[in-house]
Amino acid sequence: MVTFDDKTIYILDSYGLIYRCYFAFINRPLTNTKGENVSALFGFFRNLHAVLAHYKPQYIAAAFDSRTPTFRHEMYKEYKATRQKTPEDLHAQIPWIEDILTALGIPVLRCDGYEADDVIATVAASAAEEGRTCRILTGDKDLMQTVNDTTQILKPDTGSIWKVVDAKGVQAEWGVMPEKMLDLLSLVGDAADNIPGVQGVGPKTACKYLDAYGSLDGVYEHADEIKGAAGEKLRAGKESAYFSQKLIRLCTTVPCAADIKNAVPAVHFDYNAAAEKLKAYGAPAVAKSYAELAVESGGTAGTTDSGSPAGSSSDGAGTTDTGTSAGLFGEAVPLNPLKKNTGSYRAVTDTAELVTIIDTILASADKSVALDCETDSLDTTQSNLVGFSLCREAGSGVYIPIMLSDSLFGGPLISKEDALGQIERLITNPDVTVVMHNGKFDYEVLRTAGLRFSDTEYPAPACRIADTMVAAWLLDPDRTGRTPYALEYLAETKLSLAGTEYDDIVPKGGSFADVPLDKAAPYGAEDSDFTWQLWRLFKPQLEKKNLIKLFTDTEMKLLPVLAEMELRGIHLDTKALDRYDAELTGEIETAEQEIYSLVGHPFNIASTKQLQEVLFIERKLKPGKKTKTGFSTDTSVLEDLAAWDPVPRRILAYRELAKLQSTYVEALPKLCDKNGRVHTSYIQTGTATGRLSSRDPNLQNIPVRSEDGRRIRAAFTAVPHTVLISADYAQIELVVLAHLSGDPNMCKAFTDGVDVHRATASMIFGVPPEQITSDQRRTAKTINFGVIYGMSAFRLSNELGIPRTQAAAFIESYFRTYASIQQFINTTVASAEKTGYVETIYGRRRPIININSRNKLEKAGAERIAVNTPVQGSAADIVKQAMLDVDAALRQTHSGAHLLLQVHDELILECPDDKKIIADTVALIQDKMEHAVQLRVPLRVSIETGRNWGEFH
Repeated sequence: MVTFDDKTIYILDSYGLIYRCYFAFINRPLTNTKGENVSALFGFFRNLHAVLAHYKPQYIAAAFDSRTPTFRHEMYKEYKATRQKTPEDLHAQIPWIEDILTALGIPVLRCDGYEADDVIATVAASAAEEGRTCRILTGDKDLMQTVNDTTQILKPDTGSIWKVVDAKGVQAEWGVMPEKMLDLLSLVGDAADNIPGVQGVGPKTACKYLDAYGSLDGVYEHADEIKGAAGEKLRAGKESAYFSQKLIRLCTTVPCAADIKNAVPAVHFDYNAAAEKLKAYGAPAVAKSYAELAVESGGTAGTTDSGSPAGSSSDGAGTTDTGTSAGLFGEAVPLNPLKKNTGSYRAVTDTAELVTIIDTILASADKSVALDCETDSLDTTQSNLVGFSLCREAGSGVYIPIMLSDSLFGGPLISKEDALGQIERLITNPDVTVVMHNGKFDYEVLRTAGLRFSDTEYPAPACRIADTMVAAWLLDPDRTGRTPYALEYLAETKLSLAGTEYDDIVPKGGSFADVPLDKAAPYGAEDSDFTWQLWRLFKPQLEKKNLIKLFTDTEMKLLPVLAEMELRGIHLDTKALDRYDAELTGEIETAEQEIYSLVGHPFNIASTKQLQEVLFIERKLKPGKKTKTGFSTDTSVLEDLAAWDPVPRRILAYRELAKLQSTYVEALPKLCDKNGRVHTSYIQTGTATGRLSSRDPNLQNIPVRSEDGRRIRAAFTAVPHTVLISADYAQIELVVLAHLSGDPNMCKAFTDGVDVHRATASMIFGVPPEQITSDQRRTAKTINFGVIYGMSAFRLSNELGIPRTQAAAFIESYFRTYASIQQFINTTVASAEKTGYVETIYGRRRPIININSRNKLEKAGAERIAVNTPVQGSAADIVKQAMLDVDAALRQTHSGAHLLLQVHDELILECPDDKKIIADTVALIQDKMEHAVQLRVPLRVSIETGRNWGEFH
């Protein structure tokens, strides 16, 4: 008797399981924190986990359908024609599932022109030829024809249970043995695949005659003997039956699966990698179960037969560092078992010993050291320095606690003054490289603690600060996960080291100042140790990818500039916001009453459920997309409904007012310090293009063109005896596009200093510039900026409210006018397809995931990113260079003028209210910003002065 043992091959009917899991939750879809549907992903890997945990397969693969039409489509154009289009939120999960399978180490089998069923049948047949057994994970009746002595079906049952189906199981369910399943289905047909079969013949009739005559051929050899309606139907449907048989018969010679040893090699599972991926995509519960499998199995590394990481690539799609695997979205995960960190760490409490340690660092050849600060608060303007750690050798480190008045640490400690004095020996030495993780935080902590540098910002052009968080981001800007660049996460995914968690040692409601020294020392030193090891890993990668210059000359020089801007903050007029709050409250109440009047009764406008009832039941409006709580009432849905009913339009206005009040008018005063200043936090690692973002508050999201936005910006004011200066780049992204494309028409418009949108409209519409209407200019402006983001005719028609054919004609005319821009787009996409990445003019590199995907939607999205990134990323790099140049020049003047804010393409500065100083500062800013980089066309900057931010533009 054949046995199913550790040589048994397991193969997944992937799409079958994906669809089953998606529709199992169709009434209550599972979503991640981004609101994305993860039902299929969750169910797929929960079911797979049950197989891995119970059967512990050593050989397993996942079969997927061809992305191109199959031989069945060539035979029968109506094949599967009646199937509904795959839901978008299901389609989006398929690449995620493939990504996780690859990270787990399970081969993905797909062959152009063949369905997954054919791949599976080939694997089963090839396994039998090798004298091996096979188990197919499927619920598809078509695959029942493969069952025999060496092949079984594992059929999904309730929950995550898999039921073994052998030959007797097939007969019990279908009434025939597996070898007759093909004939049965040929007679019955398959409505799901639009296979006709014999009209009017069902399973019972088919089984009856197959049992009597043995096969399809036998049935038709005796068809004339079959009496009544059944005989007539069978005789009339003979041609259809044999045609259906051709469609249903599975191919067992699919090229990608015929060589069983290569198609399904022994799998070395990387459960930790799968767990991290699952967590990143938003399925933490399933992720936990895979992490537990890693512990149970000892965490075997996932490698291919060649020894390279499963899912790794040479470039573009992520990193290929030793010990990591690159996923579809650039996320690196550990290939090696996650090990508990066992570094050798100790506390240093003697000043003389600390001096000796610093002496040793300064006497070393490379003068490099990792430094990490521990504080009692994340607010760097209010925090106390509790201690710091140093490391310059992997697996070791020292922690230096600082003597505080209420310190828990017993015995003599190093005073803050002595500690800062020794740090200063490192910081002020131009030959030293100080490695930090989230260095801007440590910089601000040290400045708040009283450390004074010989020059506030680091003047040396060399990389005297090396921030491993920024390095990780530069190397992998699309890295996903909840905290993709956090030290602990990078240690796990890059070093395969599990460190001590903050929450494990800090008491609930307490701070690091409350942690005893025997726990504080290893925790603090571990941070600098991990930082040191990451730098040793990242530095050669930055050099290899030609990112080291961008890292040292731009990002690291910018770090202290941003830190000083954050520490300064900007003054907020809270009284002005209080007055505006009262006005908004009145407007919100008026909006509520208008809505109640239209509806005919009061209700909770903020309640999704009540709003659904009002819109879709009472007012009978056509619902849009569905969520787990019913039909959506989000902004996009309400905007569509607003064209048909005044209530959605009033609700949108109400929401805008309520958002302004809660997000800014009420929240901003709570962020003020004792001096009435707000300290935003700039995030260097927040976007894949290189643009800065901000939080607490998020300045980028304050409405720009509306009066409401102006009122909020007006609350950001100059303090007495100063003025604010706004310096804003004019259409910098279009300037960059002109430079990159070299288009003569666009370059001429910028060189001549004319209104580029009016010039564009003139060329598109064939009308002199002075005769261009406001609508024509608006059309040109929309296209100009839309090109950067890959705007389609569909989107342009929606934005302008014009027919799609007219929008397509506008775009076609645009590219005739600016032919070199079309050529730039084509060249950029082709380059990305070849290399897997794009670059900015400063060398910033971004991998373009899915650029070679056969999925049209994925491919189109990747192309948009490929074109947008060099434009938006280059503009971001120019703004950063301008900040560096302006800051360096201002420090030389000692005028007291300095940078306060950076928002998109605008710099806000604070300057003494002195006419000469203002004039000199404006001239300096104009010069440095307009000459930050040499382009084919001139950069132009608009500069204004005023008492508050709301006065500008």
